[in-house]
This record gives sequence, structure tokens and C-alpha cells, in this order.
Amino acid sequence: MKKIPTFIKNFIKNTTIQEISIGCSNTAVYKIIKDNETFFLKIGKIPSLTKEYAALIWLNGKLSVPKCVYFCNDGTNEYLLTTTMAGEMSCSDSNLKKPEQTIKLLAHAIKQLQSVEILECPFRSDLNYKLGLVEYNVKNKLLTDSPSSKIGRELKSYNNIFKYLIDKKPTTEQLVFSHGDTSLPNIFFKDNQVSGFIDVGECGVADKWFDIAICYKSIIRNFPNREDLLKLFLNELQEEYSDKIEYYITLMDLYT
Repeated sequence: MKKIPTFIKNFIKNTTIQEISIGCSNTAVYKIIKDNETFFLKIGKIPSLTKEYAALIWLNGKLSVPKCVYFCNDGTNEYLLTTTMAGEMSCSDSNLKKPEQTIKLLAHAIKQLQSVEILECPFRSDLNYKLGLVEYNVKNKLLTDSPSSKIGRELKSYNNIFKYLIDKKPTTEQLVFSHGDTSLPNIFFKDNQVSGFIDVGECGVADKWFDIAICYKSIIRNFPNREDLLKLFLNELQEEYSDKIEYYITLMDLYT
């Protein structure tokens, strides 16, 4: 681990530390076992963790998320130390062995997120905001992964994908509170209930279909060739399939 602030250095004395590689984050993540309790430490370049820290503070009491233990920066890197989330990832082996129950709980998780009051939410994550981010990524040639969406693979180039996103931009948004990355590893279950959410750094007010689309994509990844589960997911949400699902999945091709 790199040179770290004094508080963190003292906190991790006589602990067990394990680097975590799951997920697509550009930050380094460490699992810390201290006095039989589990904590997580994220280290990233400024300002990669600033919003997540602010989101954790704002969401306290509104949604089940980890509690912030410590946050600071050293002029180059930011350090975010949090408690762990009770339960286990929705994509754990035990949950994947109960597909129908897992899908129902995932739908319930989406409903929980959308029930958060947005009137005073300070975080913006609507489509114009997202298109601004991906335009920056395309113009500055920051993208290295090959497109993974069906449309992205057909269009091949990042510029073509971005043009598609502009041409097919939805004319309306149903604004709700959005987690921003509702992949299964970020949604936790305990005792057959949704216990909480991690990695809230992309949260904000956004179209309700964004979180649905990201979760839909993650269901496909974790339960391949299970169209019945996708239908169950939408049924539990009391929604019909929307073209916005494919649109937002395509948009994710242009995220770093």
C-alpha cells in the first residue's frame, strides 16, 4: 500500500488487509479486518472519491449505505474509509442458486432507490450530464475497452456510438433518485431482504430507466440465457420493456 495519512496508518495497525479486485473502479480498494469488524478503504486520485464521500453523508438515514469513518486527501490522492455493508452481494453463490428470489429482491432494491426523495438531492446524474461525460471521454480518447452492447458492437467506433446516442436521445426523463451503478455486486441481501447498497459515487437525480437498465444488463451477465428472469424482473417492477434499456446499456460503452 502506498504512503498513507497518519490516521489511516494508525487505523490499520495490527489488522488483516486484503486488496479487492472485483468491480470496474479506477480506485484501489482494500478490505480491512480490525477487532473482528470489517472496513473498506478506497484510495483514488483527487477528486475521484469526493462525490462518494458527500453521497454517503447525504444518504445517511435515507438509504442503507456504509457509514463513513474517515475521509481526507494528501494533495494527490483521496482516502475514504467506511464500514462494511451487512449481508452479502446479490451475486454471491448462495443468491445465484436462488434466481427467482434474487430477481424479486433486485426489483425491490430498485424500488427502494426510487423511493428516496429527490427534492433536496444535491447530486445531478440526468441524461444531459451523462452525455457530457461520455462526450468528454470520446473527444479525449480515454476509452480503451471494446464496446460490449449489441448496438455498440454493430457501430464499432466510439464516435459512431456517440452519434447514435445523440440521434436516439429520449425526449423525456422520469426523474428519480438513481444509484448510478446497480450492478449485482453493489446490491446486498441479508435474511431474504435488501440490506443495502455500496459504491454510491455515481448517484443522483436521473431517469428511472438508467438504474433499471444497468441492473438488467447485470442480470444477463450473471444469469445468461434466462429470458424468463428478465421478464420476471420487469414484472416485479410493474414495467413493460422500454427501448431506454438498450439505449442506456449502449451509453455505458462510453464510460471509462
